[in-house]
Amino acid sequence: MARTDLPVTKIMRAGHDLSAALPTPAIADGHAFVNNGRRMIRIKNANAAARTVTVQIPGEVEGQPLPDVPYTIPADDGDVLIPPLPAIYNQAGGKVFLDYSDPAGLTVQVLELPAG
Repeated sequence: MARTDLPVTKIMRAGHDLSAALPTPAIADGHAFVNNGRRMIRIKNANAAARTVTVQIPGEVEGQPLPDVPYTIPADDGDVLIPPLPAIYNQAGGKVFLDYSDPAGLTVQVLELPAG
């Protein structure tokens, strides 16, 4: 699978306008982004059907793989914010991997909180 890296939008201390369209359409091969602990994923669904976005969880416990985490994005303007905790969600290279059940109608944005 050839994932595409997502750009990062930094949230200004003055706030962030949530009414703007999200900049990146979801794609069949999935997305990735470097997670520094201050980044969140925002996903909107303009489709008439709910969609599932799965965040891959690396690692295992006692030889058993940890289950990936699915998030349901409601139909017709569903808007979900996912805070991927680095200790759980980060792959070996520090990236988070996103998979889409069906990318039609989904748009994605990575938001980064200000430092300090």
